[in-house]
Amino acid sequence: MVQHEKDYIMRQIQMLVQFVARFIFREAQNSYEIHTEQTSETGKLHTQLKDLMLANNICAAEDALHENFNESKDYLRLAMWFYSELNTMTDEELEASEFSREEVYDGLRDVLSRSGISLPG
Repeated sequence: MVQHEKDYIMRQIQMLVQFVARFIFREAQNSYEIHTEQTSETGKLHTQLKDLMLANNICAAEDALHENFNESKDYLRLAMWFYSELNTMTDEELEASEFSREEVYDGLRDVLSRSGISLPG
């Protein structure tokens, strides 16, 4: 894939995450923080995702994210954090985990769709 195509996909991911942060969460940027309820389901999932990402097992992390799908705002916030984090990784880091920039984009769109946020195209 040509560099400008990769840059375009990265910008699309960033714009989708910013859209959700601004219009769904009414925040300037997406963030996911573990508050005092570290034992909540999304808190446990957040820890699991971070551990899998540190182990370069992005495919298993994404599988866990999708397997635990629910329509809560906490889940959506966590999903936005996850795909935003993946988007900051280099193509080489993603490829080392047998993942691609396109899969980041597709996974993000899938979560948004399942959450009732329809996007054109």
